[in-house]
Amino acid sequence: MVVGAILAGTYDAEATVAPIPLDWDCLQCGGAFTLGYEDGYARLQCQTCDSGAVIPIPPGALDSVPVDELPTAVMQWYRARVQRIRSGFCSVCTGRTERRLTDGVDPEADDPTPSTVRFECRRCDTVTTLSGATLVTYHPIVEGFFREHGMATDRRHPTQLWNSIESRVQTVCDEPLTVEVTFGTDSESVSARIEADGRVTNVERRH
Repeated sequence: MVVGAILAGTYDAEATVAPIPLDWDCLQCGGAFTLGYEDGYARLQCQTCDSGAVIPIPPGALDSVPVDELPTAVMQWYRARVQRIRSGFCSVCTGRTERRLTDGVDPEADDPTPSTVRFECRRCDTVTTLSGATLVTYHPIVEGFFREHGMATDRRHPTQLWNSIESRVQTVCDEPLTVEVTFGTDSESVSARIEADGRVTNVERRH
């Protein structure tokens, strides 16, 4: 694992890619996105409101990737990382994690924040968080829904998928905390619940 990390450039490789424009629209304001890479992190950023995402990715994962293929490579890495976290493995040491739903959605808040699922490693204590919508997006049934409607989950960031369809996240119970996520098109919808222990349940597609 140490040799692999060295070859991946985790410790000593220096790689920088200046921000490049993407054909993605910001979910928050509709502004244009860019993607850059520096110090082991890919940065998606809206040029209007500065919202975006920071994705840890070792330089080796992008070695020899042409610039025009960089967005796809980053999203493929991100999907693989989320799937490992979803499966209960720490993204740092591969130890087992414990999960729980820590935050719901307050529709009356002046500045609504996403629902949050927290993953804490039993071995190294690393804490990773995913939004409830992200966790549901990468469920196999939901991925199938997106793919059948022409949206590849390994080529776009989840926010770009949500920008193309109707999406809703709501708290359906405060005690125990339960969140429901729904994605829909004109012809079909898919919904899922996130329980207090962070499990995704009741996944259902409806025509």
